[in-house]
Amino acid sequence: MGEWNFDRKQCIRALLRLGFVANNKRHGQHDKFDVPIDFRDKLSSGVPPFIMIPRHKELRLQNKIVKEIEIIGGVELVEKFRQSL
Repeated sequence: MGEWNFDRKQCIRALLRLGFVANNKRHGQHDKFDVPIDFRDKLSSGVPPFIMIPRHKELRLQNKIVKEIEIIGGVELVEKFRQSL
């Protein structure tokens, strides 16, 4: 897959461009983004309908975030995410 190099701000901007919706109801250590409506019906059981992004300025979990995006929408969504960065 290669090395990923993006920060929190770039990640959030790319997720919003892909149709994810911010859903922060509390003040915690992570931001919660709901999956776009197009992908909710395609999620298998056991996959949460949201993705969590840590509020650290420097993201160390870039590969895990990309892996979650791949679980939600496949390789096509990962490629769209890459282009949105």
